[in-house]
Amino acid sequence: MQSLSQDLARLSAQAKQAEDRVAKAKSETKERLEAQRDEAHREAEAALDQVKQDISRASEGTKTSAQQLRAKVDSDMQRMKDDASARKAKFEAWQANNYANDKAADAQAAISYAIVAVKMAEVATLDAIEARGRAEIKSDQVQPVQA
Repeated sequence: MQSLSQDLARLSAQAKQAEDRVAKAKSETKERLEAQRDEAHREAEAALDQVKQDISRASEGTKTSAQQLRAKVDSDMQRMKDDASARKAKFEAWQANNYANDKAADAQAAISYAIVAVKMAEVATLDAIEARGRAEIKSDQVQPVQA
């Protein structure tokens, strides 16, 4: 039977590995999000550059009308984006918070279970040590049978 200290060392190593994986997952998620945001930003800038090029090719009369229309459309679009973004951000924050709370509760339950399991293992190991000690004492008390 392995000693309690060997088992605890193994448990400690597994806990450290879990901790490292969680930290890595958080980092990777952040990096992926930043990459997606950067890509969306580049695409938006490219689309805006294309519109500017299209306007610059138009005649002066058309440019003035197009610029006024563009300003109106930009203003309306920005207002709609801001409204939608605010609603979406509020919903996503609520949803993310609920999901995070659920996952934190799951993790806490698993950790609590692991703590109980370690305590149960400790008790079982101490019981085994005590039983071994009693067995040795009883073996020493038995006198050999003489024939």
